[in-house]
Amino acid sequence: MNLPSSRLRALYEGAGALWVEPPVLHPADPFLETAGEDVRRRMFVTEGPQGERLALRPDFTIPVCLQHLASGDGPARYAYEGLVFRRHDRGAPERLESGYEDFGRTDIADADADALALAIACAAEVNAAPLSVRLGDIGLFAALLRALALPGRWRRRLRHAFGLADAMAANLERMVAPPEEVARRLDPAFGVAMERGGEALLALLDERRAAHGFAEGAGRMPAEIAERFGEQRAPDAGVARRAKTVLGAYFALQCDLAAAPDVLGAFAAEHALDLGDALAMFGKRAAAIEARAPAAPIRFEAGFGRPLDYYTGLVFDIVAGDAGEGATPLAGGGRYDRLMEMLGAKRPVPAIGFTLQLESTAGEARP
Repeated sequence: MNLPSSRLRALYEGAGALWVEPPVLHPADPFLETAGEDVRRRMFVTEGPQGERLALRPDFTIPVCLQHLASGDGPARYAYEGLVFRRHDRGAPERLESGYEDFGRTDIADADADALALAIACAAEVNAAPLSVRLGDIGLFAALLRALALPGRWRRRLRHAFGLADAMAANLERMVAPPEEVARRLDPAFGVAMERGGEALLALLDERRAAHGFAEGAGRMPAEIAERFGEQRAPDAGVARRAKTVLGAYFALQCDLAAAPDVLGAFAAEHALDLGDALAMFGKRAAAIEARAPAAPIRFEAGFGRPLDYYTGLVFDIVAGDAGEGATPLAGGGRYDRLMEMLGAKRPVPAIGFTLQLESTAGEARP
């Protein structure tokens, strides 16, 4: 592919972005601690001269975040281009990417719309085919989980599965499993202890650890094990059945972005859900996107998401041709307001960005 790098750079700089060139070799821990399992297993990790873990950068987002934090956490925009290194099922492990990150803007709807419009313009520079967009909203999904009154452990479990259809289906089935089926997977003594409360469960765990000769500090601590046991328990049966039904109806929602606010409003009314500020933000963002990015058809898919914890709102993929679950993305991005804190920021830093694939063999969405 003949890359129009100068035109891409002009688009980025026109959006107010500073051009940066993060190092190729980078401390591995920030990636290992914040990236998803798919990225971690594809990384190239080695050992530095002092025994430190180093990695060939598997993406640009985390290095750019760290560079921003090192220079101050005020509003700023950055752009970049270069190789990233991950194992792939086919093709070379190094891929050429470009991208954009926008930190610190508090006008969330406008920042989202600006990033998506810029991503569409950049994708049009590297691919002559008509473009289309898949769009989802992780913030809206999180609001739905809260509105369904699910326990925190199940909200976390389902959030981690969002965007992974098979994992989501398995979790929903497990959530509504009959109590006797869940009980069969547990040692009866643990079931009794769990019914008696947290102190009884911790005491039993201490007893079992001592009986098996675990030294203090070796393996998981009783409190951690107790928390994991708690996570296995299904919510109230009525709450679980309703949640599964409502979530199934939600995942089936697909429509043009212009119609999505009304479709979502009707969905919330039908199921007596208060989606609060998340629904209002969705409508405000949709209006901003319609005003800034009219050049490509944009389709809202309620079940489209990314499983990484740090994504918090808008997510999107841009594809050549018709958007759909099997379409190969040219670009992908989203809002990740939690990542800066995970990397050491002392307060939340609003952030959104996207990655553009610059090689014909590319086809991965942004992690």
